[in-house]
Amino acid sequence: MSNEFESWKNDDNKVRELLEGSHVFTEPFDKNVAWKGWEKGRRFILLAINKDGSILDYGCANGFLLRSLQEWSEHKLEPYGLDIDEKAIAKAKELFQSNADHFVTPEEIQKGKDFPKYFDFVYWNVWDNWKFERPEETDLLKKLQTVTKRGGRLILGFYDTRGENLKRNEQLKQLGFAPDEIIENPNGEGMLVIFNQSIS
Repeated sequence: MSNEFESWKNDDNKVRELLEGSHVFTEPFDKNVAWKGWEKGRRFILLAINKDGSILDYGCANGFLLRSLQEWSEHKLEPYGLDIDEKAIAKAKELFQSNADHFVTPEEIQKGKDFPKYFDFVYWNVWDNWKFERPEETDLLKKLQTVTKRGGRLILGFYDTRGENLKRNEQLKQLGFAPDEIIENPNGEGMLVIFNQSIS
């Protein structure tokens, strides 16, 4: 891990800024508890990353998840992020100054911003209110599958209760989206639903 990343965990204000910018809120705030909770709840995503490659975080917020995965992983990850929140994208650019152009809004892409069409890994922390009961929810899932390279992985993160996570997974199966693998967080709540993109 980089010295910069390691130094952040000792700075109360930085830890709060990074986590709140990732939509993680803990009150009362204790930087040590918050940082450990973040690692406990997110590091298991690495179990789904099996090689070097590009990774798109769909709904990347301030980019801290990608930065964490990059720091924790034994694989070399080239980070890309997409988010509708311009302020969040600006924060992500600060975290990835040498790759600032890898973080964009959908509006920028619509206006012709140069951005890759395919990625080795696509990660989507599925929003809690999305139960895959509406057409637009499955349409987005299909779109994310199309930008995942052959031989790559689309990874969905579910962070509800275990019962709700399993229910959502069952709904996906009923809609014809049977996952190739499911990984439950060995350190607490959270589930990854993985779709391998066939090489053939």
